[in-house]
Amino acid sequence: MPYILNTEKDIEEMLEAIGVNSVEDLYSHLPSEIRLKEPLNLPQGLSEMEVKKVVEAISKKNLPLDSFNSFLGAGCYDHYIPSALKFIISQSEFLTAYTPYQPECSQGILQAIYEYQSYICLLTGMDVSNASLFDGASSLAEAVLMSLRVKKRKKVIVSQAIHPEYRETLRTYLSGFNYEIEEVGFDKNGFVDVNILREIIDEDSACFAFQSPNFFGLIEDGKTFSSIVKEKQALMIMITNPLSLAILKEPSLLGVDITCGDGQVLGGSLNFGGPSLGFLAAKKDYLRQMPGRIVGKTQDSQGKSAYCLTSQTREQHIRREKATSNICSNQSLNAIGASVYLSLMGKEGFKEAAIHSLNLTHYLHQRLGEIDEIKLPFSSCFFNEFLWQVKDAKRLVDKLYKKKIIAGFCLAEVYPQFPNAILSCCTEKKSKEDVDSFIESLKEVLK
Repeated sequence: MPYILNTEKDIEEMLEAIGVNSVEDLYSHLPSEIRLKEPLNLPQGLSEMEVKKVVEAISKKNLPLDSFNSFLGAGCYDHYIPSALKFIISQSEFLTAYTPYQPECSQGILQAIYEYQSYICLLTGMDVSNASLFDGASSLAEAVLMSLRVKKRKKVIVSQAIHPEYRETLRTYLSGFNYEIEEVGFDKNGFVDVNILREIIDEDSACFAFQSPNFFGLIEDGKTFSSIVKEKQALMIMITNPLSLAILKEPSLLGVDITCGDGQVLGGSLNFGGPSLGFLAAKKDYLRQMPGRIVGKTQDSQGKSAYCLTSQTREQHIRREKATSNICSNQSLNAIGASVYLSLMGKEGFKEAAIHSLNLTHYLHQRLGEIDEIKLPFSSCFFNEFLWQVKDAKRLVDKLYKKKIIAGFCLAEVYPQFPNAILSCCTEKKSKEDVDSFIESLKEVLK
């Protein structure tokens, strides 16, 4: 699109039309500290060759994760992606910059989304899945909004062991409403404190949301939560890592009403943290309250299988005030990528990836436990990441980084009560040799 310069006369006419005396007045509602006091200090224009050199120099500052021995997780995981996946989803039938939500969408796209929904239902044990959401954080927020609509109550109970960014996103979503959010702390072992949950949940609570494996990697006792939550006739929302469901019980067997989370582990690249996809599945009783769209399978006039958008509860499709969500978006390409990943891995391959991640993480936990300076404060009931403590954790992480090792995520910023804690993760891309190398380097740094 060409840039069209506005003349002084153009600006005067536009200001007069909207009833403002000056451009300054136009932005008077903005805080003074964020408004420019002088023109931007922009450099002179460059030639194509010069721009290319500048961009290449900037790009060289980025180091690929493969150049590190990385144990970083905390919500974004370095899993192996089958080579065929990128080729398949790069086909023009799938690869589009446009969100394919219109009813006249091609049968191929609709079937691919239907397959994604089917996979999510198989993994979670839920009755119905939508066509995906923006990411894991927004899937939690949409799940909570569902519960508020279903129960018509004002209170939301949330575990503090949920990913901090998810909880922040939820607070942002609900900030414009008259809803109350109460957080349940965790006990000395890192699990939801059941006694606090019993105290604060009441007849005005719409739902209890928890994460399992939680942010510390620990596997929560969903069955116990269910008995407490159902007593108050509230809904139970569980955020989970889809890979963990290859070896753990389906959320539906724990009494969960709505399951959600991030699908990056299903063949998604890291890409500076995105884009990913959010998945959301629920019992069929809540189908009408699900955000976004749902693809269904039916038959055409000749009795052949056909696919259609069964539910479209977005503001583009129905009256805005009747929409289940006005800001949700699906990630069709990434959701189809998740389907391709699961089909390429197969049931056994998917389970092997989960078991390998589990075993290597427990081996790392065991090796860290051999070092006197290391403390392991939480339970060993974890999936593929866990928390460990060491003196001057941030300084230690920085030193290891110089040795091309990423030890994990420092928790001090998001959990001030853990100033010297590190969250470390293993995926199936790690090996016993990677762990041993990390431990030897750690011992050197601790000397």
